[in-house]
Amino acid sequence: MLPFSLPADEKNYLRNFSAIFHSPGEADQYIYDSWERIQMVLRWLQRLQREGVRTILELGANPYFLTLLIKRHFDFELHLANFFGNSAENGYRTHAIEGAGEKHEFQYSHFNVETDHFPYEDNSFDCAIFCEILEHLLLNPDFAVSEIKRSLRPGGFLILSTPNAARLANLIRLIRGKNIYDGYSPYGIYGRHNREYTMPEVKDLLRRHRFEVVESQVRNIYPHPWKSRMIQSLRPRTWYEHLFVLARSVKY
Repeated sequence: MLPFSLPADEKNYLRNFSAIFHSPGEADQYIYDSWERIQMVLRWLQRLQREGVRTILELGANPYFLTLLIKRHFDFELHLANFFGNSAENGYRTHAIEGAGEKHEFQYSHFNVETDHFPYEDNSFDCAIFCEILEHLLLNPDFAVSEIKRSLRPGGFLILSTPNAARLANLIRLIRGKNIYDGYSPYGIYGRHNREYTMPEVKDLLRRHRFEVVESQVRNIYPHPWKSRMIQSLRPRTWYEHLFVLARSVKY
């Protein structure tokens, strides 16, 4: 693992762009929830930059915190995609955000990764970032992964992250008779976790679409009390919180 680690003051940099959220508190919660995940992605991007990766597709780019940090620390050619719930409005859009004395106009493609063919030619990108999306899909992840595969050049990379369905917190909830599924969301059908996955399931999904797993990690992304850490250490590859996979597209 490369030693890429963001200094804490980078959080303040992101807070300057908190206007994209409903409140500063919501922005702070997002930074807290995503901080370790973002650093993991940036470490892999540092590695891929050394391997010649230049063009990147970031799926689900909103609220652009990862996007901002990629632009701040790398010189990749970034292509962004989002979906806000209405396929009738598919096309190219621009989202302007300001903060820290900077103004960014993020152009993105608007489409549903579950149902819409990606608006890109075959072999368009060196890398696709597919983070915190898999768990929100409602129908079937095969279509989205097949479109990612088509959009990547042969030998291109996929960075995937998603919550671990087998994490210790879920097991404890079940033991206590509590539901592990999210409640219905006011943000529509994709506003909740509709299906979470274990690491073997994620690897099987990628291999079905001819991805070779380069590296995989099951990691905690939040602080844990010592009792929880002790229990997790009995099965660290199963009971930690989050799944991270770096995979490479191989030829059919």
